Amino acid sequence: MSRPTEGEMIAELSQIFGAHSIHLPVGIGDDAAVLPISNSHTVACADMAVEGVHFKREWSTPHHIGSKLTAANLADIFAMGAAPTYLLVTAALPADFTVVELRELAKGIKSEADKVGAVVVGGDLSSGAQLALSITALGTIGEDRRPILRSGAQIGDRVILSGLTGESAAGLAALTAHRAEEFKEIVEHYKSPEVNYSMAKSFADAHVNSMIDISDGLLSEAHHLSNSAGVGLRINSSQLREMPYFSELEREAKSLGCDIWDWVLTGGEDHVFLATTSSEIPHGAFVIGEVVPGSGVEVIGVGPRRSTGFTHFSQDK
Repeated sequence: MSRPTEGEMIAELSQIFGAHSIHLPVGIGDDAAVLPISNSHTVACADMAVEGVHFKREWSTPHHIGSKLTAANLADIFAMGAAPTYLLVTAALPADFTVVELRELAKGIKSEADKVGAVVVGGDLSSGAQLALSITALGTIGEDRRPILRSGAQIGDRVILSGLTGESAAGLAALTAHRAEEFKEIVEHYKSPEVNYSMAKSFADAHVNSMIDISDGLLSEAHHLSNSAGVGLRINSSQLREMPYFSELEREAKSLGCDIWDWVLTGGEDHVFLATTSSEIPHGAFVIGEVVPGSGVEVIGVGPRRSTGFTHFSQDK
């Protein structure tokens, strides 16, 4: 079978993404999209996923790859207290990538975007040695709101989480150990994490002082809040232990010969929301610590970790 032309691939994508909002002057299919801009703040972010670095095609389907990267972008928009609106998608496709796979990749992106009403409005295609996908997300913050910054943490704030971290790292461990069939649920979480977008909105509605999406690990993101605000964060391991599913995750860690705290504290790609607040705790959130004078992050009851989480361009990963 001959490789489809770029025009044929764009035609396939237009069928999936072409039904854009009636409020969008010009959507996918032209040289560029035309977006309506109001007086509200516009928020923008971008994420890239490269085969062999962020995913393996023998582990994840194109649908998984598309939905997972879309979730990472949407989570960043929500972490700023914004509502996502539009997505731009750029992909480098290897020679063996088929139209069927392209269609599934696009459907994965659309399925995640549909959860929050975001619309794919354009992008670009190129050939490449391996599959690479980049998504730019745009969102808006209402005129009566302010962006929620990492630097907003205040001494005396309580540190809260939208859910338990570590499940994605657990799934990766199961895949690496060739025990995917035994641990299907956590493997699925690694392939396609379920992001609690409604909880992020609840955090914003409750006017939290700072918020961040956990993509590289709880400790890593807590350090970002600490460094940005010039404060210390004290996290209590006993409060993390009380969170739903912790005991099940701990049993899975023992079965796989892993340290549960490596998963919970340094495992990434869960896209759980970490925040600090001096207001009422949003319903469903979990208090795990407090903001204190000083600097850095202390986890009471757990020894120091070798790493705070995943980082690119470092030998310590």
